[in-house]
Amino acid sequence: MHAIAPPPHPRTARTPHLAAALLITLTTLVPPAGGAGTAHAAPQATIPVAAVSEATLHALFDAEQMPERMRQIMQAVDQAQLDAIEGIADPAERERKLKAYATAQPVLQQHFAWHKLRPLVTEVYQTQYTEAEAQALLAFYGTAPGQLHLNKLQPAMIEATLALAKFMDERVDALFESSDDQGRAKGPRQRRPAAWVAADAHDALAADLTRLLMQDEFNARMQRLESAMRAQTGLVQSEAPSKQQKQWFANISQRMRAEIRFDTVLPLIVQALRAHLAPEELRVLLGSERSLARKAQRAGALAASDALSARLQQTIRSEIFPELLAAMARAETTVAPASGETRRP
Repeated sequence: MHAIAPPPHPRTARTPHLAAALLITLTTLVPPAGGAGTAHAAPQATIPVAAVSEATLHALFDAEQMPERMRQIMQAVDQAQLDAIEGIADPAERERKLKAYATAQPVLQQHFAWHKLRPLVTEVYQTQYTEAEAQALLAFYGTAPGQLHLNKLQPAMIEATLALAKFMDERVDALFESSDDQGRAKGPRQRRPAAWVAADAHDALAADLTRLLMQDEFNARMQRLESAMRAQTGLVQSEAPSKQQKQWFANISQRMRAEIRFDTVLPLIVQALRAHLAPEELRVLLGSERSLARKAQRAGALAASDALSARLQQTIRSEIFPELLAAMARAETTVAPASGETRRP
């Protein structure tokens, strides 16, 4: 155990991690025709003069098949949680995780259902899009690249985002486990693995599209990781962090940025893209996404994603996390269910 009081270990805070994984997925998929978004500190926005109508936004949501997308996301995250729990060797720990899972799932399913999210997303996007911008996105969806974006790129990004969340969670766990009391690595320095190299032209095309859509945002997210960790700790720790904890955070964050780089996650994303998109389809998307018009649309989508991320984080802090804590507190007063009572969806 750590001599000082470190921030909560991810294994003891799985529920916030699940909410974070959902948030990452939502901010990747919800912005119409956008790239992968991240949680920037978005300024408070006001509704623009020619704000998009609810009807146009709902047409965009329908084009993106958002109810079905959200069902797929929730089912995949739910299955990932069960798979992780089943991999726990210790029976008592596995039983404890099953109990936490059974308690958390109804709360998360309720809050992240699309019918619950749609009014919030609509309200936020009305501060970000004009009617003309939204109509232009609808027009893009009617093109061949737009159809590829909707029907093939977005499903690939769901798969890639969930794989990325799992990878990040495992790597963060490994970093915590290999840390001393100051957040520094214990033992000899590990050799950096060889850089990933595309195996063929298909890989290379998928990697080019991934870099175009995700690299800058991934790097920005990693640079902001320390503040994000502090925010998560604030959910479960009321007092301000000590000087020792601040140093621990700084060391852990530095190691994360050094060890979890874009080139380490690139193969995961490439694998998902090449599974869903043929080389010629990737070429079509690359040609489209490199255009000035699409670059401007992605910038608008990123701004909308930032605003939505900030709003969702506020909702998680003020509504979802307190409700989860209350549900788990109630569950602690009941008898834990037998592991056989929890079934896969």
